[in-house]
Order: sequence, then C-alpha cells, then structure tokens
Amino acid sequence: MSSGFGALSSLGIGSGVLKYDVIEKLKNADKDMMVKPMEEKLSLAQKRDKALSQFITMAATVKGDISDISDGTLFAKVTTKVNGSSVNVTANDGVKPQNFDLNVKQLAQNDVYQSEGFDSQDSTVNSNGDVKLKIGVGDNTTTMSVKSGATLSDLKDDINNADIGITAKIIDTGSDSKPYKLILKANDTGKDNIIKFDYGKIDDLGYNQTVYESASYDDDTDKVNDSGDTQKFKIKINGTDYSMDVDDGTEVKDFVDAINNGDLKDSDGNSLEGVSAKYDDGHIKIHLQQVGDISISDDNLTTKMNDNTDFSDSNRIQKAKNSLFDYDGVEITRSKNEVKDLITGVDINLNSTGDSRVSIENNVDDITKSMQQFVADYNAMTSNLQSLTAFNKDSGNVGLFQGNSDFTMISSKLSGDLFNTTMPYTTEKKDLNGVSYDAKSFFSSADLGLSMNRNGLLSFDASKFKKAYAKNSDVVQQFSTNVFTKVSSDFKTIATGNHSSLNLLAQQIKNNEDDYQKRITAMNEYLDTKYNTMAHQFASYDETINKFNIQSQTLTMTIQQAINSK
Repeated sequence: MSSGFGALSSLGIGSGVLKYDVIEKLKNADKDMMVKPMEEKLSLAQKRDKALSQFITMAATVKGDISDISDGTLFAKVTTKVNGSSVNVTANDGVKPQNFDLNVKQLAQNDVYQSEGFDSQDSTVNSNGDVKLKIGVGDNTTTMSVKSGATLSDLKDDINNADIGITAKIIDTGSDSKPYKLILKANDTGKDNIIKFDYGKIDDLGYNQTVYESASYDDDTDKVNDSGDTQKFKIKINGTDYSMDVDDGTEVKDFVDAINNGDLKDSDGNSLEGVSAKYDDGHIKIHLQQVGDISISDDNLTTKMNDNTDFSDSNRIQKAKNSLFDYDGVEITRSKNEVKDLITGVDINLNSTGDSRVSIENNVDDITKSMQQFVADYNAMTSNLQSLTAFNKDSGNVGLFQGNSDFTMISSKLSGDLFNTTMPYTTEKKDLNGVSYDAKSFFSSADLGLSMNRNGLLSFDASKFKKAYAKNSDVVQQFSTNVFTKVSSDFKTIATGNHSSLNLLAQQIKNNEDDYQKRITAMNEYLDTKYNTMAHQFASYDETINKFNIQSQTLTMTIQQAINSK
C-alpha cells in the first residue's frame, strides 16, 4: 500500500478484512481501466515523436545535399592547373572553363637607386643651411624639408616621413672605405613609377652617375654654335624646363662657364641647382644632381648630347619596368606582376620568365561526390521511411506511421520529381552527306546516371554522369538545377520547412503528448484522492468493529467469570 494512506497503521486490525491490499487491488483495477490506456497512448506518441524527429533530421541532410546541387554553386566550382613555373593562377568559382598559354617575357620591377658610399650613418649630407628638396614617384611629387647639418640617417627619415611612395634605408656594404649607402626604392612596380629626386641643393649623393657627354672637339675654343643665329640649350628635369641662350660663335669654354655660372634657368628665373660642366678629353661633360625623367635639347648646336651620351647609370641598380607577357600570342603589358584585370575572376601572378599552360576546369569530381552523397543519404532516408510505414500481415508488425498519408506520399512525390522530368535541348548532328544540322533531344535523370529500383532506392552511375558532363556540361547543369530545385521545394513543403506537413505532424504529436500527460496526472490525482478517502472510511469502520470486538470480548469474559465463580 502506498504511503499516501498516511498514519492509518491499524487498518485491518478490527475487521481483519479492510486491509491495505484490498484498497491497493481496487486502486490498481481502476488504474488498469482508466490510466493504463492513456499511458500506452503517451508511450506510442513518444515513440512516434522520437522516430519523426530522427526522420526529419535525415530529411534535412538530404535537403542539404540537394541544395548543393540545385543552387548552382557546386557546378560553378573550378580547379586551376598550371603546366609550367612562370606563373601562378587562381580562378574564382563561376569562371568559364578555358585553356590559355602565357609566355612571360619580362617581370615588372621597382625603380631602385643607391647612393655613393659614406663613412657612417651620421655623415653630414647638407652643409648648405635649411633647404627644401623635391621628391616623388611618377606624377606624384612633394617638397620635403632638410635641416642644415642633416646626416645620412636624417635624410633617410625625411624621405620615409614624406610618405611619397619611396622607401629609404641605409645598408652597410662591408666595404673597407665608405661602406654606408642610402638605398631608395619605389614601393610600386611599373615603368611609370620612376623615382624623381632633385637633391641639387645639398651635397652630391652620387645617385646620378650618368655623364651627359657632347660630340668631340679638338680644342675648347671650338664653336658650340656655328648656326649664324642664337640658339637654345635646354635641360628638362622631372617636368621643369631649364634653358639658356647660346649665341652664334660661342666657344666650348664659354659654354661650360655659362652652365657653371647658373645660366640654365627655369621660367621664373631660378638657376638649375646641382649641375656642373667641364671640358675633358675632347668632350663637354655635364653632371646633374637629379634623377628621374631627364632630357636634353641641343638642336642646331654642335654638342649633340643625346647622340654621344651613355645613359646607363651604375647607381640605378634596378630600373622601373612593366611586366610583359604573351596571352595566347597577344602581347600584354601591365605595371605589376599581379594581373587581375585580364580575365574576369582570374588572378595571374607572374613569377619568372618562361612559358606556362593554364587550364581552368569544372570540378566534375566534386560534383560526382555530391551526387553520390545525395544518393547515399536519400537511400538511408527511404529505408527509414519504409520501416516507419511497414505492415507485415504474417508477423503483425506495423510501422509507427503505417497508413499515415503525410508519409505515404513522400516516396511517390520525390521519385516523380526525379524521374518524371525531361528537358529538351538542341544538339548538332550530321546527315548521310556529312552536313551538320540542329536536332532536338531530350535529357532526363537517366542521362545523369540516376536510376531507381522497385524498392524505391536510388543508384548512381558515376561514369555515365562524367561522360554526359564532358559532352555537354551546360545541359547537365541546367537539368540538374531544374530537377533538384523542384525536389528541394517539395522537401521544404513535406519535411524541412517550418510549416511542412511533417513539422505540423510533429507539433500535433507533441500536443497529444502534453494532453495525455495532463490526463494521466489528473486521473492519478483523482484516484489518489478517491482511495485516500476510502482508506479513511475503512479505518473508521475498522475502528467501530474493533470497539465492538473489545466490548464483545469484555462481555464474554464477564460471563465466563460468572460461570467460573459458580
């Protein structure tokens, strides 16, 4: 007997009949009739709830497989193969498959200069008071300030702080004499990103090692201008023109003196700083303290500087260059070695000169694996579905959802989506004379390599799929997208959507569980109350019987004593 009957410990003492086990039997009989059927319904609902949850999880897995195929992402994936080491190539998903050849002829380079050597990083490079120097890369120039007494290290910092696209650093060459050099490097590659630096107002750093040399003369009294008229001698430095008049009959020595005396001036009358000239070994030789875009114009003079100057600069250790390569035989040039604008979605990195063959291919192996995964997951779900809806008349085994229309429609609906769809497409054929003509054909799931047996289980022929894909990838993609989009939509309606049939069924089952549990609780409370009341009634009856028993025993004893006394 349950402890709910409390302290009624004497129950049955008087009557010998009204005992705990009698009440327990009565209560259990009521439970068998009222509670047990509801508990069986609750147990069945819980089993159905668990089984349905597992099935929806399996369906969600299949839905994920389908989405990979239906949304086109899988078909958009590509792999890139490069035969050769001159380039690295990456292609974004969605790039059209293609093959092309790249012949790298020249890599893009930065402009790099080295100064002459100095004794230390603290060697003075400005002995002329506070000055302003022009510096820049390409069309981007600025003016920076250099303090009087500035050292090589100070100048490095000034250049870096100018933030003009040039990185300056000092290196120790290890030379026994003047080992420290100031290196200037343009941050960006490309022929237009040349370093432009006018350092004519400070000590000569030795960046410009080009000596602008004239035609040969026999003597410094030879004429520079014998044209019969006044001519112009011009030097253009980084966009600024400096010029001076050269009168008819001007001799070599006078020409040299004019340059050294500052006669080369800009349009504002400012003399060119950092220029020097001399007559040496039968030539006029001009040295400049500027690097960048420099040209000399000496038309109608006898100097002929451009024809006689060696423009190689030993202190320009690397010249700014564009990359140069052939793309399928077409010559292409870019300012960088990273080429992102030749083919949309394709990044080409030039590594070295040489030939490379590039192939961008659809990743058919990944698509095949996804199809195989879909078939495996679909079959697992179908097997589970068949178990849930099974009926065996011999064994009497019945699936938890046997006869449920929400389940029985799933297989037929999905198999219809997969195998009742065909797509027309145009293909090229040839007649008996070998003349090509367009013919209409139809594509189906069977062409994808899919088939279904009598038990509703799928099979997938990977080789057939790959053959179809190789023959017409666009048709395979379009058909797969259309079919699996339809399957995905039906999956959402049937199983995976928030308002799908199976999710609504799951909610109904949970509601039934709650209802059964409430009813079981209410019935148990009712029976507890009923039989607690009965126990108290039994106790009262038993107490009365016990009193009668005691009185009877007393009377019997009295009578017996009376008899015995006689």
